[in-house]
Amino acid sequence: MQDLLLSFLEDGSISIANFLLDNYAKLGMTNDEFLLYLQIKKEQSRGNSFPQMDKLADSLGMTSQNLFSTIQALQDKKILEIKQRKDDQGRLTDFYDFSLLYQKMIALFDNKVEETEKVATAKQENNIYDQIQIEFGRPLSPIEIETISQWIDTDHFSYDLIRLALKEAVLNQAYNLKYMDRILLNWQQRHLTTPAQVENSLNSRTTSQDTSSSNKDNQKKHIQIPLVKLTKDN
Repeated sequence: MQDLLLSFLEDGSISIANFLLDNYAKLGMTNDEFLLYLQIKKEQSRGNSFPQMDKLADSLGMTSQNLFSTIQALQDKKILEIKQRKDDQGRLTDFYDFSLLYQKMIALFDNKVEETEKVATAKQENNIYDQIQIEFGRPLSPIEIETISQWIDTDHFSYDLIRLALKEAVLNQAYNLKYMDRILLNWQQRHLTTPAQVENSLNSRTTSQDTSSSNKDNQKKHIQIPLVKLTKDN
């Protein structure tokens, strides 16, 4: 039993990305084509870059004719290429190359990431509309919705920046987009483009106001009332 287990371990293994397992059909591969890919990768992991056709056919339970058709289909789909390279002795040898498959995987992954980002962006945008409506206590008009869209699409104000402008408007009891627009324009003119920059500016303003108020209080405390000695005229 131990010898059998040792032979299994020495035979090696291959690693398949879960992304490929989940999406090989979307990449245009049939089940037989995917199994062929696995068999070729298995042989390549053993150092056999161009396994014999009869060995592959036997592993897959295919006829040689069906195997040839499957390989041809992978080539036609721009998934598999048969290339040549020099071995250690300088001789040209054939090998199966799946670089085109991996390029398709990257493109599919990028598309999925882009779709995910679009969904997240749409969700954030809807949240902005909802938050403003909640704070204003009323539905937004079509013109107001268009204004917010321009902030996002044309002016490229971030969602967090718009939320900060909404916060400032609510604190000042100004429940309208014109006030928010003036705030955003003011920040833009002062080159405050991130929430962190705005927060620092607001904190600096608060600190400056507190310091000014404290100085005025101190000045009042140090005002000396001149003592005048009142004398009674004789």
